[in-house]
Amino acid sequence: MYVAPDGRRRGIARRILHALEQLAAGFNYRAIRLETGVEQPEAISLYESSGYHRIAAYGHHTGDSLSVCFEKAIPDKVLGRSTPSH
Repeated sequence: MYVAPDGRRRGIARRILHALEQLAAGFNYRAIRLETGVEQPEAISLYESSGYHRIAAYGHHTGDSLSVCFEKAIPDKVLGRSTPSH
């Protein structure tokens, strides 16, 4: 995901991220994983403030000290699955 400098600080990246999460839910994905670089503090802040948590590097990012990887579960209610009541 990339937002041109003129479009930054307007919530565009957050709206794109939300739309991508909705698409993932539509495909019945259970989680979203993403990667950014250590020199992208704005992206790291966006992901953390959007409910993503850091995970170990995955795929071709494994072992890359410049990569920061994140994951966020897609809630069952978004996926249309009911959760068992306790």
